[in-house]
Amino acid sequence: MSDYVLGSSDEEIERLAYQNEVWSHETTGLWESAGIGIGTRVADFGCGPGFCTKALARIVGSKGHVYAVDSSEKFAAVVKSETAGASNITFYRSDVCKTPIDDDSVDAVFARWLFCFMGRPEDLVEEVSRVLVPGGKLVVFDYFNYLASNVYPQRPAITSIFDAFTQDVESHGGSWDIGGELTGMLAKSGFEIEFLTPITRIGKPGSRVWRWVQYYAEVTLPRLIESGIWTEEQKLDFEKAWSEAAKDPASFIFTPPMIGIVATLTIDH
Repeated sequence: MSDYVLGSSDEEIERLAYQNEVWSHETTGLWESAGIGIGTRVADFGCGPGFCTKALARIVGSKGHVYAVDSSEKFAAVVKSETAGASNITFYRSDVCKTPIDDDSVDAVFARWLFCFMGRPEDLVEEVSRVLVPGGKLVVFDYFNYLASNVYPQRPAITSIFDAFTQDVESHGGSWDIGGELTGMLAKSGFEIEFLTPITRIGKPGSRVWRWVQYYAEVTLPRLIESGIWTEEQKLDFEKAWSEAAKDPASFIFTPPMIGIVATLTIDH
């Protein structure tokens, strides 16, 4: 699989915590659409620092179980610390495409912002199919048509950063447009698409989604320059344009679009 592009620094963990808060309503809505509830056995693939792991554990209760999987040593330490004593959570530090989870052992797999980082997403689909019981659900929350995002009124120095974000992820083998590929991939692998929903928002300067995109830029800009995708001059132009947009009462942001998918495994292994 591709490595998580943004790493696992303390700064990134803080950003992920903020991101989790911003999109928690849409996330829990997807879980409800998939029927995740008391007694459900769920695998949280690419769990990161475990924000969704903890929320899922509360939902499934003592009769259910959450199997959290991530390959990051730093994230592993955070998850283990935050979930110590929780009897309905098992954490595996593992490649999400080669987990220790038993065959046919979970009712649902949740993957948020995971497929977009996969060099071979079909390998992840295969692993999901292996661990799910027949009739089990795959719940996906991921990017789709990323370059539709922008700040309006448009400013070229801001528009160009979304192209740079895309180049950055693609240079590591991922895709910000994975949502458009998944339904066909899943259908070919024995899944039936049960539910689809668009996920995006519009926000003014100072809103949570405005800050969400700004936060991502702050974390990502140093790497864009280090990798040669952007120059220091482009960074300064962006920061100037962003500051101007933040002061413009007419400004708003259309966030990077995402898609929610619930798919049911229809084949026996």
